[in-house]
Parts: sequence; C-alpha cells; structure tokens
Amino acid sequence: MSETIQIQRYNTTLIIVHWLMAIMILGMIGLGFYMVGLEKGSAERSYFFALHKSIGLTLALLVIFRLFWRIRSGVPALPDVAKPYEKKLSAIVHHSLYLLLFLQPLTGYISSSFSGYKTKFWGMPLPHWGWKNKELNNFFTEIHDICALILIAVLVLHIAGVVHHLLKKETHILKRMWFG
Repeated sequence: MSETIQIQRYNTTLIIVHWLMAIMILGMIGLGFYMVGLEKGSAERSYFFALHKSIGLTLALLVIFRLFWRIRSGVPALPDVAKPYEKKLSAIVHHSLYLLLFLQPLTGYISSSFSGYKTKFWGMPLPHWGWKNKELNNFFTEIHDICALILIAVLVLHIAGVVHHLLKKETHILKRMWFG
C-alpha cells in the first residue's frame, strides 16, 4: 500500500474507551464462564457475580458515553481503498457490537432483578425492578447467555477483520484506532 494514504484517526477519547472496553469485555467473558461453574451459594460465587454485575454496568455506562462521544465528535470514514463489501461488513459488525453491548447489561440486570438478589453497582444498591421469580430469572438469563455467545461470535468477526487487514498489509486502516 502506498505511504501517501491519509490516515483519519478516531479521536483520543474514543481510542482510549475502545481499548478499555476491549479489555473489560474479554475479562467479562472469562469471568462469566468461570463464575457459573462455582458452587451455588458459595461466598466466592457471590463475590464474582457481584463483580460481574458491577463491571457489566460500568461497560453499559461506557457504551452510552461512547455513543454520545461518537455522535458529538463524529467518526472518520473508512479509506477509499476499503472495498464496498468491507465497508458494509464493518458497519454491520460495529452496529451489532453496540446492540449486543447494550443488551448484555440490560438482560443481566433484569435477570438479576428476578433472582431474589439485589444488584449493587460497586457497593451501591440499585433499584430492584422485579421480584423473586425463577421462571423469569431463567428466561432473562437464557437471553443473556445467548447474547453472550452471539457477542463472542461478532467479536471473532471483528478480530478476523483486523487480521484480514494485517494480512493484506493494510495497517493504515488499523492505525485509525491506535495511539500515535
């Protein structure tokens, strides 16, 4: 690729929030798989569920902030060297990520509201929307789990796109979301 390609980068705030969220999301996936295997009723399981909820709600706030900041500051257009199908696929993947990153904490919070346990955000009690109801808790937990699997699949597509551009030596596209 020619060195004369003009790189339009995301602003520093969006880059920082992107990478912070990436680390948190990968951690949440690992934490989610780990904590469900712990003994029900154990202090360890309760601790990790509370941690998962707090990180998840923090991610929800970051998604809202990120959307607000994107609207406020705009995002750079993909370079002209990106093929139309790549631009379309990129838009689909990014919109799917935002939708799933909104649905995950929402379904988790609703599920928790029907679990009989109060949800705390880093120790602060939050409103309890429901009541103890095993069927509704299971229903929203199932939606939360399905969305998590879809999120993992979409993340794999997102990362595959990064690898695709690296293999094509199109690092100028990747530099859009990197520091420097």
